Amino acid sequence: MLHQLRINATALVVIAGILGIVMAWPAEANRTASVGPTVVATVDMQLVMNGLSERADLQVDLAANSQAIESEEKRRAEEIERLAKELEDVVDESRRTSLQDELDLKILQRMAWLRFTQQEIDIEKSLMLENLFRSMQSAAKELAEIEGIDIVIIDDSGQGFDLLPNSQLSREGQVAQQMTSRRVLYRDSAIDISEDLIIRMNNDYAASTGTR
Repeated sequence: MLHQLRINATALVVIAGILGIVMAWPAEANRTASVGPTVVATVDMQLVMNGLSERADLQVDLAANSQAIESEEKRRAEEIERLAKELEDVVDESRRTSLQDELDLKILQRMAWLRFTQQEIDIEKSLMLENLFRSMQSAAKELAEIEGIDIVIIDDSGQGFDLLPNSQLSREGQVAQQMTSRRVLYRDSAIDISEDLIIRMNNDYAASTGTR
């Protein structure tokens, strides 16, 4: 008798569990259905970058820095050239030794300055791109929250293939490598928010610089 009661109790527990799952399933299905389809938008990153006022201003600053660097490089080169010509006409051995040491030092200083300057320019450009990308992320998030967009994807469907003739990879290898890095095969133009993103970012930049 006791054994039979245990079997019946176990059966009741199993039945109750099954009923719980069956009753909960419609509620879960309704909850999932109420969420609705995922809203996706795309962004053409190059189009956005080209349309940013902040990027244009930064490029003006970089151009000004480049001109200053070119002027300094010209000055250093002319100084080395002057010392080299002066050395050709010197007869006194001690003077020649002194000039040669000065010339060698100027050449080394110029090479070190060039390496340092190139590194500084590279760092500045990388920080510029990183900051612009983070601003793009922030603006895309704000725009998505306003428009009810769930996912914003960078559209690379229109990109061609860049083939380098001197690459160690074959042309086939280059194409295959670039194919595997692509994420979007097709997108409808109606879901592109690039222009909206440009307007928002330019307005934010104008507000931060007091130009509006």
